[in-house]
Parts: sequence; C-alpha cells; structure tokens
Amino acid sequence: MVEIAPENEKLFEWSLKCETKYITDSKVCYTINWKEGRVDWNISSTKSSTAVTNLFLQKINQNRSTKLSGPRLFGFDIEPLYNFRLQIGLQPVIKDNNRRKRPLEEISSRSQQNKRLNSFGRDVQKAIDELIIKHKLTNLSGEPIVHLCYIELDYKEDQQAYIKFKNPNNSSAIQTRVDAIVRVCDEAVLGRDGYRNLAAVVPTLFREYLIANRRNEMNELMNMQIHIGIFNIDNEINNQSNIDNNINNNVNDILVDDHEIGNGAFRSILDILKILIPIWKAGQNPVIFPGDTLYIKIGGDGRNVRRRQNHVMITFCLLNEKKEVLKPDHQYCICLYIGHENYKDLAKVGQLFQDQLFDLKNSGIIDQDGVNWPVELFFCGDWKFMYIIMGTNAPNSKYFCLYCNCKASLRWDMNKIWNNTENTRCERKSPLFPAINQKNYIPDELHLFLRISDVLMECLFADLIKKKEFQKQIKPAVELAFKNIKVHFKFFQSGKNWNWTSLMGPDKKKTLKEFPVSQFIPDIRGEDIEKLWREFYRLYTILHKEYLSDQEIDQFEIDTQNWICTFYRPTQGHMNSGTQISGLYRKDDVTPYMHVFAKHVPQFMRQLKEIGLSLRTFSTSSIEKKNHNHVCLFFGGTTMGGGTDGKSVVYNIMSFENRQLFYLINNTPKKIIARNIDVNNKES
Repeated sequence: MVEIAPENEKLFEWSLKCETKYITDSKVCYTINWKEGRVDWNISSTKSSTAVTNLFLQKINQNRSTKLSGPRLFGFDIEPLYNFRLQIGLQPVIKDNNRRKRPLEEISSRSQQNKRLNSFGRDVQKAIDELIIKHKLTNLSGEPIVHLCYIELDYKEDQQAYIKFKNPNNSSAIQTRVDAIVRVCDEAVLGRDGYRNLAAVVPTLFREYLIANRRNEMNELMNMQIHIGIFNIDNEINNQSNIDNNINNNVNDILVDDHEIGNGAFRSILDILKILIPIWKAGQNPVIFPGDTLYIKIGGDGRNVRRRQNHVMITFCLLNEKKEVLKPDHQYCICLYIGHENYKDLAKVGQLFQDQLFDLKNSGIIDQDGVNWPVELFFCGDWKFMYIIMGTNAPNSKYFCLYCNCKASLRWDMNKIWNNTENTRCERKSPLFPAINQKNYIPDELHLFLRISDVLMECLFADLIKKKEFQKQIKPAVELAFKNIKVHFKFFQSGKNWNWTSLMGPDKKKTLKEFPVSQFIPDIRGEDIEKLWREFYRLYTILHKEYLSDQEIDQFEIDTQNWICTFYRPTQGHMNSGTQISGLYRKDDVTPYMHVFAKHVPQFMRQLKEIGLSLRTFSTSSIEKKNHNHVCLFFGGTTMGGGTDGKSVVYNIMSFENRQLFYLINNTPKKIIARNIDVNNKES
C-alpha cells in the first residue's frame, strides 16, 4: 500500500505490485502493476526503478512536484540487501571479458572460430583436470591415470570440430594405434585408396600419409631381419658361382641388385624359421616342444592377374599347427614371380632354395636357444604344379600317375595293386626340389574334390543336354532345382555348345549333398547316379576328418574302390528286358584324380597317421586364398602395378609378407579395446 499526498491535495491510497526481471546479465526490466476500478494497469522501464516510478506518477496525473523514491518503492533499501551491497563493494572488481565476445554463430572467419574453440579447449582442460582429481581417477600416489585425448563437437548441421589435448602417454598409445591400423588394413585387404576414403568420412582416423610412413618403417625394420632378394625369371642360369651362402651357386645370373626392378622376389626359409620358431614354442599352448620334428610343407599356386600376366607363388607352412595351416596367414610366401607354371621357370626357383632345403633335411635348424629341430619336408599342390616339380608326365600322357606306373587305359581297374613308389615308365626330368622324398609328395585334397565333382556334373549335364526338350523344359527345371538348394547356377550358350556356372567348393558340396539327380534321370539309373553323388560326398567328409583309425582307413579304401566300380558300371542283363540294369558311365570317364583317390590316398592316409598328421592339412585352399588376397590388394586403385615407389609389385607383396611377421613379433593388436560410457544411461 502506497500513500501519495501532493501539496494541498487529498491523500490517495494505491495498491501497487512492483516486479523486476533480468533481460540480460546487465539489464533489468522494472514493472509497476496497479488496478483502477476493474481495469489492470502496468508500466515498465529498463532505465531504473526511479524512472519507472516517475512514469507511474505521470500516468496517474500527479503534479511534477510529487516525489516518490524508486528504490524505496521496489524495496531495494531493505537492511539485508543494503548490507549485502556493502560486502560486494569491498570485493575486488573482476573484469568479465566474455561480455565482449560475440556468439560463435556470428563469427564467419575460420581462424577466429578456431581461436574461440582453442580458448574453450584450454578451459575444458583445466576443468577436466580438477574433475579427475575430484573423482579420484588416480593411482595410489594421487597422480592421474586417465587423460583427456580429444573432444568431438557438433555444431550447425554438417560441421564438426575435434579439440585435441596433450597426453603424457600419448606417444606410445598413438604408436600402438597406428601399428594396429596398418595391420588391419593389411589383413582386411584394404588398399591406400580405401583407407584414404574412409579417413575422409571419419576425421578421428589418422591421415593416410602417417599410415604409409609407418608401413615403410616396418618394411625397413623387417628387411634387415629377412632380406628380400630380387631376381629376373627371364634370365638364363649359366652355372656361375660365388653367391649367397643360403643360395645355390648356380643362380647368380638371375639375381639383380636391390636398386633394380626385377620380376621375381624371394625370402630365405631359414631366416623366416628363425623368427617363427620362438613364436611357435612360446605361449600357454605352444605348437612345438623340444624334441619334436618340424613337418614343413611347401606348396605353390599360379594365378592369372591380367590377360597377359600370371603370378606364381611358392609358400611353406608348419604342419604341426594342424588345422591352422588352412588359414592364409599361416602360409608363408618364400617366392613370387611374374611368369607361368612351367618346368623352365620353376627350375630356376628350385635352384634358389636347393641348398637351404638340403640343409634343413640333413641338419635341421638351431634356434636362438641352441635347440636343434629336425625337419621333414613335404610338398603339395594341384596336379599341374605337382608333375612339374616332380619332373613327371602330364595327366593326359600314357603313364600319367605321379606315384605309380599305371597306364592311362587301366585307370579304371580296381583289381590291380599300385603302391606309392614313383613313376619309372614316364619320360622323367630331374625333380626341382630333390631334398623332398618321393613319398612326401602328397596329393591336394581340395583339387581331388573339385575335379571329381566336376566330372560327376559334366556327365550328368551331358546326358541332359542331348535331350530335345532340354532348352524349353529341362534347363529351367535344373536351374530351379539349384535355386531351391540356394545355389546360384545358370546354363548359357556359347556358340552351339552349352556351358554352365562354375561352382565354388562350398556350392559343390551342397550340390553333391542335396541336388535331386533322380528328378532328371528316369528309372533306377537316376537313383543310382544320385547315390553315386551322395556316396562321394560321404567319402570326402571321411577324408577330411582330422583323425581316423586303421579300421576306418581300411574301410575307406574298400568304399572308394567300390565307388569307382559303380561309376563305370556297364549295362547288365538283356537289352530291353525287365531284368536289365542300365549302366552309368564308361571306363574312359575314370580320371587320373579318381585313380589317385582310390589307389593312393588310403596309403597316404596311413603314412600321415603314423606321424600324427592327416590329409585335411594338405590343401591348397589357403595358398589360393593368399594369392587372391594379394591380387586384390596390389592390383587395385593407386597400388596397381606396385604403386609409384619404384619397386615391382612382387617386391611390395614380399614386403607385405614381412609385415605379417612384424605383427607376430611385436604382438601388434588387431583391435583397440575401448569402453563406451553413455552418461544418459544410469545403468552404464
């Protein structure tokens, strides 16, 4: 209640409501509310309480001589408020620079925006350091054990900012992360272009040039331990002498200097083993123990890279690792050249490793702890690679077999006994790896399966294509049957001949196991062919087992020979009689792989069982996968043809292989473990 009494006038009483409202940190809106009759009135001012009071007096038509104190009207003169003001007046005046700062949205200069964010980051660093101490994120000595690395800020719609902070442990952490990224790029077959594009959309990733520099450092470090030699496969060997101790004396003519660009590269088996043996015998589950024999399998594979370019790769692995050798990263490349799989070129490769292999066979290898490890050498590859290395005939020759003197015309005869010795009837050449015993050239189980399954499919489709209704009725029905078992398959015409989709191993397994052959071949013959497919699939699964007893191997031998006999079963009974049993296929359809499958594989199974190995580890699948990965990584984008570093592609691939050993030696992680804490989730 306010009493207003102008001079010589009647005293008036007013009920006023005085309000203050802060518009900004430094500006206040003063408001007076009152009521006349049934009408509500108000008046405001941002100048001062006295200013709004004077406006009020004018509004109610008071004379200018009427005086009313604004601070008293608004209650600013109450004693507690007065005392608080006195206390504030005694404190030093702190200048607030933030009043002069413009909002970030108004700043158009990028440098000024960065300056503002930098200032913000310094304040954040101070605040975080205090919070780390407050929340005891420290060790027993009170020193912080967590550190702020960076802050990610989103502003506007499509802009981000990353503020980085100093970390006393940052150098080692960054090194570990960079090494991990290099490893992941290698193992995920991610080339330079791929990583560069990824880093463009994930700004927290290291720039590509940092990854490339670290990769080069790794190459230099490993090349000092495992030197990468360069050679030219097109040069001739002229029986000259005086070359590296680990290399045969006759290969001087194909070697080139490190600064030259050759078309082949190789690494010493001995150097690689000296690095791998400590890894194999370490850890909680060592692969080898002192006194064990190292069973080393050498293998090879050729691959078309371009229309006019082929790569040939030679690898080795340790069979003591069991099923791990089926992984590409457990195959260690020792030689790679641009050329073809032929005796002339592979003979030069054989010269490179001849002395090393004889040393391993005769003396074993001594590791850094002085332990001597005996070595037994094996070789495995597809048929073409095998007969070239062994110096025997091609599979279409009269005496075709890698292991016996069987004639091509007698491949079907299961009554004859053929031991695993050697083919003495063919026109033999010198074996290219003479350090490997004849009995240790083991057939490749993968190509056994692939080539025999190819024959089964070719025989079936040959019967179907002959029929008049093939194109209109049988073809779509067969394609639908494949679709029902979830295998992509199509027939297509090439000129006047019909061809079909070439299936990969897993699809072939599914086809042998599930394809309804009897729907397309009538009567009992169709049922017998379907049983033939199912039986071959069963036999292959037995062959692929890790352990088999002697009885199981004996039964496997009987079953495989019976399967061959069923395959070439002739028509039985009188023609067109009710007792006639239709034949399946001809004796000439029995292939070299079928002969090896029935006559030699059981003997190899017994031989390998005696030393704790199985035929499943003698597969070229991992070598072919490694070769495929190399082609994907080194013949795409900016790495095509080996990149722009002046090195041949085969040299870069060997450097890639050296880096795989770097990761093993240094325990380079494949992933960085991080905790994701959601502050909005109370349970996290």
